[in-house]
Amino acid sequence: MRVGIFGILGVYNFGCEAIVRGACQFIKDVYPDSEIVYFSRSIQYDSKVLSDLNITIEPVIESKSILKRISNKASQFFCYNKRFLLFDYKRIIDNVDVIVSVGGDIYTIPQKVRQNSRYQYYNYLVDFCDRAISKGKQVVVYGASVGPWGNYRKAVDYYVNALNKYKFILCREEETIKYLQKLGLHNTIFFPDPAFRIRKVNPTSDKKYIGINLSPLSFKEFFGNYGNHYVNNLAKIIDLVYEKTGKRILFIPHVLSPDESDNDSLFLEKIKSYMQYADKVLFADTTRGFIGVKDMMSQCYLVVAARMHCAVNAIDENIPAIFLSYSQKSIGMCKYVYGDDTFLVGLDDIDDKLIETIMAMLNQQDELIRRITSRNIEIENYYYDNIEKIKELIK
Repeated sequence: MRVGIFGILGVYNFGCEAIVRGACQFIKDVYPDSEIVYFSRSIQYDSKVLSDLNITIEPVIESKSILKRISNKASQFFCYNKRFLLFDYKRIIDNVDVIVSVGGDIYTIPQKVRQNSRYQYYNYLVDFCDRAISKGKQVVVYGASVGPWGNYRKAVDYYVNALNKYKFILCREEETIKYLQKLGLHNTIFFPDPAFRIRKVNPTSDKKYIGINLSPLSFKEFFGNYGNHYVNNLAKIIDLVYEKTGKRILFIPHVLSPDESDNDSLFLEKIKSYMQYADKVLFADTTRGFIGVKDMMSQCYLVVAARMHCAVNAIDENIPAIFLSYSQKSIGMCKYVYGDDTFLVGLDDIDDKLIETIMAMLNQQDELIRRITSRNIEIENYYYDNIEKIKELIK
């Protein structure tokens, strides 16, 4: 059996790297004799970063003719939900038996878009998986955000009708399951995020930093932009974090996208340039991706993260994390880890709540580390206790 992993743009997003790594472990547990093929849109970078995995990595071959692009523009203008896929999708579908659809915010609609009464909702991944299913292939969603889709009935129906055909959707937190089941999707199963499988646990008592991850994409999706107003305000808040705690700041880029609007490192560099205490800021070494960044992260008292998987990366190593929420996934994941939303701060509440939440976390640090350590054991046990159930459902 050949199992194809498809859906992400590349593991320059460390969360996507963690998802691919965790998905490979999951696939081997469910299909022990399978061959895993990861279809990459960033073949050179991904092949290097994932070279330690025993998998086949094949490129997604683009197929972008002018005629296709013009036709797609017209379909978009008229809100027609059949498009030309701008890659060789047949090659992927014909060469695997099962498709594991992975990724981050790949089945969602940004909050800024959902505020409108009508909006675009076509999703090329939904289109691709629909074509795969029509060819008799099973599709499983794992490690992806699914929903919300807003109140526009056509958008909701589009996703519900499509995802209802999938073999099942592995949801990484209960908020998503409640949302999907309310809409009539019952092929949902809770299963821990694949990133929880990527642990190193290299504890150190030599704590030095407050770790901070900030993402331009989160501000773009939540507010519609990430301009100088936000950058300047974030710089002032981080200066205040240093003043209040007296601890140096470790900036932790989590996505190194070629697209500036999705590149944490460039965004954090810009924030640093506005800071009064820029000399108190150090950048984490990102050359070894999700696993490599753990070395410096282990020296953090706590981590504040806009990227959900950056928070999970810290929690994996028993480091308390504050979730900066801009989407449903952060809310659900925070509740999954801590049991409540005490350490959840909405992007629109950063000014009022972030400092006090950091101080509260520092005051409870020893107790929180014990809680998180125990929770990680529970998550690992849940995975192994339920993997047989998943295997039965796939048959």
